[in-house]
Amino acid sequence: MKLDLPPTAENLRHLAKTGVLSTEALGRALKIINDTPDAAGWVRFLKVLLLVLGAGCTVSGIFFFFAFNWVSMHRFLKLGLLETAVLISVGLAFWCGLDRFSGKIALSGAGLIVGALLALYGQVYQTGADSYQLFLGWALLITGWVLVSKFTPLWFVWILLFNLSLAFYWMQMVGNPSGKLYLGLFLLNGGAILIWEITHDQGVTWLKSRWTPRLLSLPAFAMLVQPTLILIINSSTWSLKNDPWLFLMLVLFIATSLLVLYVYSQKTLDLFMLTICMSSLIITFDVWVVEVLRILEELLLLLLSGLLIGQASLVVIWLRKLSESWEAQKT
Repeated sequence: MKLDLPPTAENLRHLAKTGVLSTEALGRALKIINDTPDAAGWVRFLKVLLLVLGAGCTVSGIFFFFAFNWVSMHRFLKLGLLETAVLISVGLAFWCGLDRFSGKIALSGAGLIVGALLALYGQVYQTGADSYQLFLGWALLITGWVLVSKFTPLWFVWILLFNLSLAFYWMQMVGNPSGKLYLGLFLLNGGAILIWEITHDQGVTWLKSRWTPRLLSLPAFAMLVQPTLILIINSSTWSLKNDPWLFLMLVLFIATSLLVLYVYSQKTLDLFMLTICMSSLIITFDVWVVEVLRILEELLLLLLSGLLIGQASLVVIWLRKLSESWEAQKT
């Protein structure tokens, strides 16, 4: 093992994990390199925390204020107050600057209030607009702010609005979910993850956070697993004539799983992505086992319990070994 490593917090924690450093020695080493937060660090953390909580409570308060005083307020007063709130938020963002966290928070608050303004306009004038039109218009109106803010939470809200737009459009205009809906939602979330990873590899600093693609992986895999389960459960009655898009989703599920397992185990280690992928595969495989061995009845429950425990154990062992191998490569 190499001991002439740069004195970074990551290397020190690796030495502690391998037993080279004790817990006390690790603590002293982290203090020496100024990794542990000092008083100024805690102050910065509290400022960010209180700013986020304050902005969230303010926006929530605006929503509840109009809901509580809906009957007693004139429509022009409602619209004027919300428009004023949007202008104030945008003004604060301009005054603070979008290069500062406070400016990004202010612009995000303005983006959220736009949704309330659209909902208020639809209710006051009874436009008859469907829910998907509200969310789609909301997403389109804040597109410019999303692009200039370079703020990952606002970017995530923007993608979420497009998800809601597509889902509500299908439910209100088309009908029951089908393979086309699953495909559209998968392409939306999967495409967002792909763009995120490509731009991240190109060195875009504001995309260094990992939580956004991880959250988007949840609906992306859900849109792959659900049609696959439909195929498994209805395998005796389903045919390509019913919904050929479901079969396409099965093919995409297999291809995406292989791609995710390769990329996030060989190129970029991301245990969360690997866990989501393996969980999806386990769920799909276990449902297939249930459908095949349904005739066993009570015995099937015992078999499935043991199978699930064994699968989870193997996945955990594999992820631990993979993590240890990546740490060994760093040293």
